[in-house]
Amino acid sequence: MLNKGSKAYSVLHRKCPHCHEGEFLVSRNPYDLANTGDLMPGCSVCHRKFSTEPGFYYGGMYVSYALALVQSVSIYVVLLVLFPETTQTTRLLWVLGGLVVFSPVLYAWSKALWANMFISYKGVAPVVGEDPKWRMKEQAKKLA
Repeated sequence: MLNKGSKAYSVLHRKCPHCHEGEFLVSRNPYDLANTGDLMPGCSVCHRKFSTEPGFYYGGMYVSYALALVQSVSIYVVLLVLFPETTQTTRLLWVLGGLVVFSPVLYAWSKALWANMFISYKGVAPVVGEDPKWRMKEQAKKLA
């Protein structure tokens, strides 16, 4: 399940959705706040782009929202089941604290998830008949 070629591998390791080898984000550390969510222009291994058009990752906001919702509900339910004597205010503070602490991680995963929804695994070598919109300009010139 977590082998190269699976979408889960690409998302959890934040690797190139095309080849699962190159880096997807500028910084591997989601808490590097200067580079949080910044993508590489393309893969350094397979030389494919990570987006075809400006605004491609706006849809990742919906994924980020869903991940934050799952996290918030999980924290709330865990507190409700394991610590039933806690107040609503305490539970709310734990949920908000969890959102603040894990926001950079959720942001990175949401971009990786969004990319993997639209980009399939192809391996490192160029695929015959592959849509040229995914190739970086230098690579497109070499293949033409």
